[in-house]
Amino acid sequence: MKNRGLSGTDRMLDLAMGLPEQLLSGAKAASAARVGRPARFDAVAVAGMGGSGIGARIAQGLLFDESALTVHVCNDYSIPTAVTARTLFVAVSYSGNTEETLSAYAQARRRGCRIIAITSGGELARSAARAGYPVVSIPAGMPPRAALGYLFSSLLVSLERLGVCESHQRGLEEAVRLMRARRSFWLGRARALAKQVNGRLPLVYSTSRMLDAVADRWRCQLNENAGVMCHTHYFPEHNHNEIMGMGRPRHPGRNTVVIALLDRDTHPRTRYRLESVLDINAETYYLAARLESEGRSRLARIFSLIMLGDVVSVELARLVGKDAMEIQRIEELKRRMAQKRG
Repeated sequence: MKNRGLSGTDRMLDLAMGLPEQLLSGAKAASAARVGRPARFDAVAVAGMGGSGIGARIAQGLLFDESALTVHVCNDYSIPTAVTARTLFVAVSYSGNTEETLSAYAQARRRGCRIIAITSGGELARSAARAGYPVVSIPAGMPPRAALGYLFSSLLVSLERLGVCESHQRGLEEAVRLMRARRSFWLGRARALAKQVNGRLPLVYSTSRMLDAVADRWRCQLNENAGVMCHTHYFPEHNHNEIMGMGRPRHPGRNTVVIALLDRDTHPRTRYRLESVLDINAETYYLAARLESEGRSRLARIFSLIMLGDVVSVELARLVGKDAMEIQRIEELKRRMAQKRG
């Protein structure tokens, strides 16, 4: 990676712009790994936190209308009771040392699950290798949130190879082509949106279950890269509660920016709901940005909005004067947790 001499924010921008290349590399790694033969599973469970876990949420949204299997996403120390010996369990930890994921992995082992590990090393890689579980290895040396392409495509291809879902190869290839063709344009758009968000609270709303994880990705990236708060909610559920709270308390009130994520599969009634909510509450926000996904395949449409959001977060970091690579509070919390465990 050609990033010597660059600032942390510029390095993070390089990583964000390299998302299509990551997708290809992660898919290749999973295709080459010895994940075993396809089998009949009752469910799938994927454990992962933060940047390692968001790929599982994206896969869950992608497969919502495609797979009859329930996909559990475990973002905690424990796994659901429904996870049994007939469950495919995937442990995803970029560092390989995420304590919540290692705890969930240990429980899956005790329950006799079929297990796969996706990691760049650490305790997870060592333990899985000793136990004879397949390990999909991805490159080390970057923040977990900046390794989404590797983590997501290696997970998706592993699920495909084990018969959980159909192949998304064509969709993956289209997503890569689209991102490569549009990334310069999206950079300009992201810079303009970052200026509008600067100094205000972003409210990111999803309008389909496929985009729920995308909204969460926007929130996580704005939190970590730009160091700002961000709120997410999901239409139409928003209309049954949050509509009443918009603009109150008076701060942040008008000091908010609505970012609505839209897709061609967004239900027509949901689109009408969005426009009605924005009209009814026009005095409660500074600006409403409607962002339409691009591309044909579901994967391309998902990643068109993910890449845009990633770049917005980096450009907002630049505006607020934060190093997009720095996560001092998270590192301090990890230090305290390790000290307490000791």
